Amino acid sequence: MKKFLLLSSIAFSLVACTQNPYEISNEAVGSLKRTDTLKNILEILAADSISIDSLRTGEIVGLSTFDANKQLSLKIRSNFYGLSEVVQVFDKRFTTPEGIGVGSTFADIQKKYNIIRITPSIRSVSIAVKDKPFVFLIDKNELPESLRYSIQPLEAVQIDENIPVSQVLVSW
Repeated sequence: MKKFLLLSSIAFSLVACTQNPYEISNEAVGSLKRTDTLKNILEILAADSISIDSLRTGEIVGLSTFDANKQLSLKIRSNFYGLSEVVQVFDKRFTTPEGIGVGSTFADIQKKYNIIRITPSIRSVSIAVKDKPFVFLIDKNELPESLRYSIQPLEAVQIDENIPVSQVLVSW
């Protein structure tokens, strides 16, 4: 009986410790860790459809992964040392521990995070949050026309709460 209890407690603790394969955290995006090189990532994602971005020299500088429906899931760029530097998340299955990801709304971000900066660019608006390595992007086409073509800094009150997140950028 003691052996059974010991084995079942070990099995339970192993199940409880498994990482969510779609969680975006400060140190990982799903099974990809901050310290993984692109070569390691190729091994980790071997079962996925992968498109490799390389230089003429053959050096791998990034890669893109696709889901079973051929939809872009992740785009990964490396730094000079081959470590993943920026991960773009397009897949709705990937979420932060607070449950925010692609498809979440601006209101969801405001409820869960302290927004420190809202920066418009040509096609999107970046929403940076305090103490996190990720930035949420919303499509500028979702904004009112008066804001859509401006590159002036935005305030949170100018953004409709129902605008969805189009991408999550994780920058290490």
